[in-house]
Amino acid sequence: MKSRLLALAMLFVLIVALVPGVMAQDTTICGNLSADDCTALTTALTNTSAAGSGAFTLVSSINLQSDDPAQAVKVDITADGKFSGATPMSVSDMAAMSADPAAAITKITTGLKTFSGELNLTLGLPASAASTTGGQPLVINLILVNGVGYLDFSKLPPTLTAGLAAYNIPNGWAGLDLVDILTNLGPTLASSMTSSTTSTASADLPKVEAIVAKYLEYTRDGDTFTGDVDLVGLFNDADFQAMTNMKSVASQADAITSLKDVTFEVVFTLDGDKVSEIQFMLDVPESTVAAINATNPSTSSSSSKPPKAGNFTFDLKYSGLGEAQTIAAPDGAPVTKFIELMTMISNIQQKMIQGLQGTPTPAS
Repeated sequence: MKSRLLALAMLFVLIVALVPGVMAQDTTICGNLSADDCTALTTALTNTSAAGSGAFTLVSSINLQSDDPAQAVKVDITADGKFSGATPMSVSDMAAMSADPAAAITKITTGLKTFSGELNLTLGLPASAASTTGGQPLVINLILVNGVGYLDFSKLPPTLTAGLAAYNIPNGWAGLDLVDILTNLGPTLASSMTSSTTSTASADLPKVEAIVAKYLEYTRDGDTFTGDVDLVGLFNDADFQAMTNMKSVASQADAITSLKDVTFEVVFTLDGDKVSEIQFMLDVPESTVAAINATNPSTSSSSSKPPKAGNFTFDLKYSGLGEAQTIAAPDGAPVTKFIELMTMISNIQQKMIQGLQGTPTPAS
């Protein structure tokens, strides 16, 4: 029960965090909003998706609290970037692509040629990963231009970059020709892809949105729309229980009732006819976790201490939507193509085998 409730709560965080174009497909996200307020919100989401270019900043955190350090998790995420040539994708688009993997790969490959993006990401990792980064945040700088993805290896910790020089990967920017790789791997990927899972998810998304909308209540203050989800009502909903295959609901009544103490909130802030900020917050207090754990006998008998509380926050801000963005490939960065990548992988595999066999590794 514990994992189901928390996983489903996180699922709906992800659902409402879908790209604005998907969120604006219909009015199910409007909850109790009046017709005029619903139109203002969905129009802003549509316009934001259609902008195609802009800049953004992101601040997010995941915090699972536990008396057992091995079960506690604290991750802080900050990011900024910009994009150009973005094409909005609807639920029907995703369903169509999943039904025809070959066409999906072709569409992705074509999209990569016209999309440019820059992302600067900083991850404050939990204590369990401190040894990987020397106790410092993990910094990842990415650029995508003309179908080539570039990574700045100089920002990665030495523990992750040790030995890269042996494969002619510089301690700086280096690129991977994604279009060339997809072109060569396309037929193989298409034949191995199964569309049932994606198709089912695409078909179920409107159903889930419609169910959640029944328990989504907004307050509007000027350009700010704050929505709260009634989780008790949601988890007692017969349609929701059927979709999630919930059983023995009576035995879980106390756990479901405890969801009244959970904060699950989404906030949209508009700037004119576009969205300037999207925020999410999920806060699960100790009282709720204790009630959920009580429905799972194995939890109390376990020697480890499961998380006793947790929260998730997400704050995405847009700027310069629809304005031209300058995104350039790093000067002098080498670019690896498909054949070179395959050769590199083969060499790595060969060295690993030789290492296991104890045979000398030939000089590169």
